[in-house]
This record gives sequence, structure tokens and C-alpha cells, in this order.
Amino acid sequence: MAEFWSLTPRETYAAIEAVSWRLEREHRRDAWLAWHIAALSRAKRLPALQRLIGAGKARALEGDELERRRAEHREIMQKIDVNRINEAKRGA
Repeated sequence: MAEFWSLTPRETYAAIEAVSWRLEREHRRDAWLAWHIAALSRAKRLPALQRLIGAGKARALEGDELERRRAEHREIMQKIDVNRINEAKRGA
């Protein structure tokens, strides 16, 4: 609760937006789950679990795409103030 009073209006707004986004995502997930449970309960024969999960291996990146992703990662890491994050963790 003490953390709330230390937030700026922009940080408060961002926190509220994040919670709203999370709740919407959870609602969509729950609706998806309910629909599939109902659909599968009417199925005469259940599909294979692997087919339902759709678990495939991640493809290996190569060439330009690999380099683009690495450059993107470096850019993101430069923007992150690691010291500020570590201080916030210690203070929490």
C-alpha cells in the first residue's frame, strides 16, 4: 500500500492499465476454455492431446532474422536501467 503513495500519476495510470489488460486477457482465456470444454464434451471422439496443445518446437532463427532479433535485444537492454530495477527490488 505504501508503494501506491510513491507513484506518480503516470505510473498510477500505467498500473491501472496493466491490471485492466490482465483482467481482459484472463476473461478471454476463461471464455476460450469454457467454449472448448463445452465443444469437447459434445465430441464423439477426443482428438489427441498433442494436436490440441499444438506443441511444436520453436524454429531456429538464422541469417538476417537472427541478427535483427539480437540487435533488438541489445537495444532493449540498453534502455533498461538495471540499477534502478535492482534498487526497487531491494527497497520492496
